[in-house]
Amino acid sequence: MSNEKKLKEYDLEPVVFCTKCYSLRIVYEPAIDADCCEDCGCSDTATTTIDNWEKLYESRYGRKFVKKNVDPKKSMIFNLSIEELKEYFYDQPSWRSLIMSFYPTFPGGLGKLDSIILFFDKVIKDGRLDELRELLVKNLKEK
Repeated sequence: MSNEKKLKEYDLEPVVFCTKCYSLRIVYEPAIDADCCEDCGCSDTATTTIDNWEKLYESRYGRKFVKKNVDPKKSMIFNLSIEELKEYFYDQPSWRSLIMSFYPTFPGGLGKLDSIILFFDKVIKDGRLDELRELLVKNLKEK
């Protein structure tokens, strides 16, 4: 399963939030035998997706709970190991054009796997791994 697909599936996981203050800090309180909010103490909770919760939070407070990363180095792509990055790159439909944007004279007669192995070998030797990660972050934002 691709990392991008894992992230999308992760975002579909339901979240439980406080209906009073919209906090996600819900804990089980044995004294009342129920879940309650750590922030305000309310025991009324609801379940939704993280995307829906973010919209609810923004409509109530007039701002996003989490500001979007503008620093590409804080992206999940920068946290991938080289092997995970290769898998992520392999899953990209535009893998060949990404390679050609780095090395316009890259040999075109190789298969996908051989191309990616050779490409990563060259990127690592040339010290351009962070540049590749930045390009992948930019590519991810454009989708």
